Amino acid sequence: MTRRGAIAGGSAAGALALTGFTTGSEQLAASAAAPSDPSADRVLAKYRAPEKLSHMFEAPKLLNTERAYAIMDKYGLDGLVASVPHNIQYLSSHLGPMTMMGRSFSVYAFFPRNESAPPALIVPGSMVYHLDYRPTWMPIEVYTFPGGSTTGKADPLPSPWARRLRPETFNDRDLLLMAIYAEFEGRTSASPLSGLAKALTNAGLAKGKIGFDDPRVGSWLNQELLPDVQSVDALNIFPEIRMVKTPNELTLLREASVKNEEALLYAIHNSNVGDRLDDIEQHHNTRWGALGGDSLWCVTNQSGLASGRIAKDTVTKIDSVGQYEGYRGDVGRTVVWGTPTDEVILRLETNSKALATVYDAIHPGMTFAESGKIVADVFAEAGIPGVGGPHPVGLQHTDQPWSTGADDVKRLHELMIFEENMVFTMDVPYHEPGLGTSHVEDMMVVKANGGCEPLSSGDTSLIVRPA
Repeated sequence: MTRRGAIAGGSAAGALALTGFTTGSEQLAASAAAPSDPSADRVLAKYRAPEKLSHMFEAPKLLNTERAYAIMDKYGLDGLVASVPHNIQYLSSHLGPMTMMGRSFSVYAFFPRNESAPPALIVPGSMVYHLDYRPTWMPIEVYTFPGGSTTGKADPLPSPWARRLRPETFNDRDLLLMAIYAEFEGRTSASPLSGLAKALTNAGLAKGKIGFDDPRVGSWLNQELLPDVQSVDALNIFPEIRMVKTPNELTLLREASVKNEEALLYAIHNSNVGDRLDDIEQHHNTRWGALGGDSLWCVTNQSGLASGRIAKDTVTKIDSVGQYEGYRGDVGRTVVWGTPTDEVILRLETNSKALATVYDAIHPGMTFAESGKIVADVFAEAGIPGVGGPHPVGLQHTDQPWSTGADDVKRLHELMIFEENMVFTMDVPYHEPGLGTSHVEDMMVVKANGGCEPLSSGDTSLIVRPA
């Protein structure tokens, strides 16, 4: 078999015959309504029940579809392929166990520019049952797990667990699992790369210009299966799309922001003079667990360092980030256990004034640089040094294109403009040896007519705790 012939992954009959794009649930419904079942001779045919599987394809869409189309047009792309976990989740709304395990290149998500072409989520067959509780909105391409060579033969059964059965003791959950396995029987590819190649071919893009968040994937496709695919480095194209949030993303970001602020305040109010600075992060982690998410970090600085113990009367910076359903919550506060100096009080009052001023001034079209100047000017008016700078927040803490050292830095700088429904924080960090370290930030949403809406409380006043 030639490398190009291996694209079908052992089962050309399993390729979707699509004249226009339908969702995964629509495909299942059409399959269930078909007058004859072409899979009648399959091992698991009697377990097919497409009507039971619609929930696997009902995930709220995170992807900003119209913006994705506009950015793809900007770079002349026919499609996008995600192999990095947060981009897979962004395109497909699915975050499964393989990516959580850190098994790179075991899952792909593909999104075409042609609105009538089918997107695809490529997943291992033995893990497809995870879509029961971690759904997608995309059609699914399944490969035999563990994925073999692109020149190998796919197992018609998606999972080895579909072979040894005890149907006489099946319960409803067993029947649902068998329905999942049965739906993909005979539609398997030999490997994740073969499944991706099939998805691109189904979309008419075997010779397309495709943006890859990891360009190695495009190179592998060229070597193994699709020599005519044009690969474009989309490492920074993905975050350019993600910079403007959809309503579903805003809902998750609000939850992440509120929960992270709650975890941060819990950590502060459960810490005392003499406690290790590390203990604050442990409290943050504990509270996040109770809130159904994860602490990513809660860095506490006194005198510019994150080691040691909480000292009395010392200005203390706490910068915290957690995640909820993959989305980041980013909130920072300044604390003094004991009595703050007048200079610290003035700085925190100026922080709050600077943030209120810049939040009111920000509008779609303003550059990040202009917002930073507003913050600096407020500090200058107060007669104290100070700086501020924004960064978008989303599936990454810094949810924006970022220079790798090989990029056109001027082009990336030109992208740093506020847009409606961009979520960001305005950092106002300060460290002066002998004075100490301070910092505050909240997550904000840019409004269409100017100004910002806070996702967290926005209370940036100095927190004073008893010593």
